[in-house]
Amino acid sequence: MKKLIVAMTVMLFGFSAFAQNTGNLLNNYISVKNALVSSDSKAASTAISALNEAVKSEGDFAQKAELQKATDKLSKAGNNLEKQRAAFNEVSTVLWKVVKSSDKVNQPVYYQYCPMKKAYWLSKEKEIKNPYYGSSMLTCGKVTETK
Repeated sequence: MKKLIVAMTVMLFGFSAFAQNTGNLLNNYISVKNALVSSDSKAASTAISALNEAVKSEGDFAQKAELQKATDKLSKAGNNLEKQRAAFNEVSTVLWKVVKSSDKVNQPVYYQYCPMKKAYWLSKEKEIKNPYYGSSMLTCGKVTETK
């Protein structure tokens, strides 16, 4: 009986930690997105480092290796805004899989699409703020899914 209780506690803690960590990943990701919307490559670089560290420190989840690879690629963009934006789509599509598979996301998350770049991003707001073009095409895009 004790083994069962311990196993259930570990499982529940794992789910709770994953839910908390999903929120942590999402918050770090949103910081990257907002910096790209503002066309601030230095802020984006700082946020990218925090996101990369968050992915490394997370527990196990199905897309961890895929997300780590994508955030590593994003980290290699350095302070180059165009390279950051180019690598951002891959992180976005993988993180969307993580968010969709989590039943612990406690707020709406919008999966948005830029037809000009043919690229996606996640947002906590329904309003479009395009990270791929910044102020030059700030409202270009649409919501394709909501979680």
